[in-house]
Amino acid sequence: MKITCLLLDDDPLVLDLLQAYVAMTDILDVKAVFTDPLEAHSYLLENEVQVLFSDVTMPHLSGLDLVRSLRQPPLVVLMTAHPQYAMEGFNLDVIDFLLKPISLDRFLKAVNKVAGLLRPVVPEFNENTASAGSFFIRTDAQFVRLMYREVLYIEALKDFTKINTTDGRTHLTLVNLKNLEEQLPPGLFVRTHRSYLVNATQIESVNNQEVRVGGHALPLGQTYREQVTERIVNRTLIRRQH
Repeated sequence: MKITCLLLDDDPLVLDLLQAYVAMTDILDVKAVFTDPLEAHSYLLENEVQVLFSDVTMPHLSGLDLVRSLRQPPLVVLMTAHPQYAMEGFNLDVIDFLLKPISLDRFLKAVNKVAGLLRPVVPEFNENTASAGSFFIRTDAQFVRLMYREVLYIEALKDFTKINTTDGRTHLTLVNLKNLEEQLPPGLFVRTHRSYLVNATQIESVNNQEVRVGGHALPLGQTYREQVTERIVNRTLIRRQH
């Protein structure tokens, strides 16, 4: 189940940016988008969402006052260009406080906090159901949907993250490798090196120094060797015994 949310900002450009970011998470379901805080207030009185992303300084009703006015507010992430509101926001038990301009990395961190509160228990890994899912990345001037099973491995470059797929294509995106890893199903992708994240279902062989995926020999860092062995090799042995 996706996490339901409402987006509120009196600047339509900010809302466009947020909706683009939301499309890349694949775990948020936007139920409503408002530029008018009074309309958002009316909506929240009649409808439930799990998280509210709200600007602070808006005409008629500030984001802070909106939260105060709700008897049972959802989880709240406040957004503003004015850091002096942060303390007042946290006094209202908001989950996070995003300073504008909001970067994708910072937005994803806020989403992770929300997901951690709403999904405290990680479900047991199921290779078949997890690999059937998908996620969005932004590359060039468009958003691209990738199926998990299409991904061979993901590589961190200096300014980009490169996603290599089973059809030989590569996709460059500005998302940080660590943040991207946090958005992917636990257990389906495994870190083999500080610069590499590998689809566990695509691994062909493993030794002490490298992992082979789709004909590519990738380095296996000493720090990650035990984790890879436990998650990949031992899992395979257990499945074969059954």
